[in-house]
This record gives sequence, structure tokens and C-alpha cells, in this order.
Amino acid sequence: MQKWPEEVIQAIKQLHQENKELRKENKELKEKITKLEKRLRVYENPHTPSSQQRFKGGFKGNIPRGKRGAPNGHRGATRKTSEPDELVSVTMDTCPFCGGNPGASQEVETALIEEIPPPRKIKVIQYEFHSYECPNCGLRFTTQHKDYPSEGVFGVNLLTYITMLRFHLRGVLRRIQDFLQHLCGFEISVKGIHDVLLRVGNACKNEYVRLVQCVRNARWRHIDETSSSVNGKNWWLWSFRTDSDESLVVIRDSRGRKVLEEILGENCLGGNVTDGWKAYWNLNDIQRCWAHLIREVDSNKHVSEEGKKLCLEIHRRFRLLKEFLGKDPPMDERRGMKEKWDRELVDLVDRYEDALHTKHLVTYLKNGLGCWHTCLLYPGMEPTNNLGEQAIREHVIIRKIIGAFRSVEGSENYQYIASLFATWRLQGKNIFEELENLLRKELCVS
Repeated sequence: MQKWPEEVIQAIKQLHQENKELRKENKELKEKITKLEKRLRVYENPHTPSSQQRFKGGFKGNIPRGKRGAPNGHRGATRKTSEPDELVSVTMDTCPFCGGNPGASQEVETALIEEIPPPRKIKVIQYEFHSYECPNCGLRFTTQHKDYPSEGVFGVNLLTYITMLRFHLRGVLRRIQDFLQHLCGFEISVKGIHDVLLRVGNACKNEYVRLVQCVRNARWRHIDETSSSVNGKNWWLWSFRTDSDESLVVIRDSRGRKVLEEILGENCLGGNVTDGWKAYWNLNDIQRCWAHLIREVDSNKHVSEEGKKLCLEIHRRFRLLKEFLGKDPPMDERRGMKEKWDRELVDLVDRYEDALHTKHLVTYLKNGLGCWHTCLLYPGMEPTNNLGEQAIREHVIIRKIIGAFRSVEGSENYQYIASLFATWRLQGKNIFEELENLLRKELCVS
């Protein structure tokens, strides 16, 4: 038997030891990666909205990939030149060098700027209401004025101004107090601002009730919900956005079906674009969100070969759906294609149901069978709930600013005002003018 040289034996032992240490290090690194991936999934998971996904395109070196800036086709920001409202002629009577008379101007250069008037101080108005007795019929009456509120000592413009600072500019109460003091010389306590907002919210109730009816009677609606703290307890903010851009905010202590029954009624008609939350399952004509489905399959495409194939298949079907909707086909074609694609999804579920690493994805697909192509029956409906997520985004920002509602009354007041602001904004209306007209109608004696 051949005997290996001693140096070869030592080299083999050294390589064996290095291999053992590398295996140990490799095991530790894998465990560390697993822990880090679990921590990352708290912030980046299939349920994270696309607007909050930080690393959509992966990395190039240490730099996150992904296009920055405005999307293709975005309208430029260059402003049109305005016509002047005032002419300021800048002349001189003396030469800056010798002090003599400079004579007539040789040429004139023009330049335009846009400016706002200096802030006006608070204005106190005293109304005199005269009483009369008609000599013809004997009627006794007192005069009225369209700008005089029947309650409180603050005028419509001031109420509108404070509400805009709070809800449109997202100002906190003490900042609003400081702003009004320094800009307008108007002194008001934080409680006074809070009382103003309650008065405005009360004036918005009638319009809010009308919005509820619009949501119930809509052809379809996008629905979403997010957590919201009220008086230290976990409540839920629901958002309903209709096909005609009415937006309704509802804050309740439940994330369950009873909220939907309260707002939509027991026999709600029309379509509903939602995610996969089980509270929506009993609604009629559900369109499940494809964006959520895409995120689910994307998060599992690297787990197994079956996961990769299912991911590619879902992306292909979503692309076909968008292309078909883009052609705006007649209703007969829409119904036929829905039946065909619904059958194909059933076959897809059967094909991947027994695969180990795709079971939860198949369950997600299976729970929505019959609801992935409902948009074909409603021309104009989108196959995703992106519009619903956009509608709820503003309220998430407000939640991050204020932290929590300190009372149930405060949360109710917020939903009244926020619903009207969101609706006016989506419909391209002037929020300041709309609120002013509403307050004049609801609060002033007419």
C-alpha cells in the first residue's frame, strides 16, 4: 500500500479543517440571512402597497434600482407668462454718477414678477339688524344677512381658513394658532380652533349623508381599510371611492362585515373592487385586486421552480386582461372572455394545487375564483384596487401627523370634513370655494 508523504497528509488535514470552518460559517450566514429576511418582510411583503415598496427594482451595487422622477407623458411644469395687472414704471431724476439731470429715457426693459398682497389683519364687522312692522299687512320681521352665521362669532371666511389650514395643509392645532397670530394678528386658543372644526364638521353632516347615498347607488366602488387609533384603542378607517369620484371616509371600531352592511346596505347593488380581506366575501360582484395577486406571486417566484412558473403565468394573464380592456370590446365579448378565463383559472388551480411551495398562492387564487375578471362586466372598472389605495393614502399621512384621535367625537368630525375634501379634490373642484358655499348655506341665516 502506497504511503502518502507527510506534507500531503498535512495539506489534506488543513483543507479538511478549512472546509469544516467554511461549512460552519456558511450555516451561520444562512441563519443570519433568514433572520434578516423575516425582519424585512415586516416592512416589505406582498401586502405592502407599491407606493411604499422601497426597493422595487433591486440594487445596482449599493444603489436601489428604479426610475426616479415623473412618469413618461407627464405634463411639464413650465408656467405660461401672465398678463400684468399693474404697471410700475421705474425712473430716475438724477444721474447716479454726477447728480445731474439724466434727460429722457433711451430705452425700456420689461420684467414680470408674480406677487401676492401683504396679509390682512383680522377684520371685525358689526351687523345692525333692523326690525320692521309692515303698515300694509302688519307683519313684524327682522332683517337678515347672507354672511352672518346663526351660531358663534366667527365669519364664514375665517371658519373656512382655519379648516383649510387643518385639513388641506395638515397643520397641527398649535401651529395654526401661531400662524393666525403672526399673519393676521388673530388670537385664538387651541380649544377655540378645536371648537371651530367641530362646528364646521357639524355643518358637513347633511352633505356627508348625501355621499353615503352616492356610495350605495354607485355603479361600482373601490373599498379599502387601514388601522386608526381612537382614544387609545385600535379602530379602523374605511375608504369608499365611487366610479364618479365620490370619496367617503368611515371610522369604526370594527374591521368586519357589519361596517359594510351599515354603509352599503344588506342588498348592495353594483360592483366592488377589493383586496382579499374576508369581510368582503359576501358582497355582490367582487373584483379582486390583481395588484395584490401580483405582489403575492412575485414574493414567491424565487422559492421554487413551480413558484417561478406560476408567477410568469399570472403576469401573462394580467397582461392579456389589460390588453383586452384597452380595446373596449362590446359586452358580448366581455361575457364570453370572462367565462373562458374563469375556467382557465380553475384549471390553473388544479394544476398547481399539489405543489408544495405554491399551496398558499393557490389558496389565494382559489378564494377569489369567479372574482378575478368581474371588471369585464363593468366597462371602465379597473382590475386593481389602486384607486382605493390612492384614496386612503391621504388619511394615512394625517394619521402619521396627528398620531391618534383623542375622542370618538373627534374621529366622527374628521370623517365628515375629510370625506368632502377628498370628494372635491378628486372631482377637480376648488375646495376653498366649495367649503365656503357649504358653510354659508348651512350656518348662515338665509
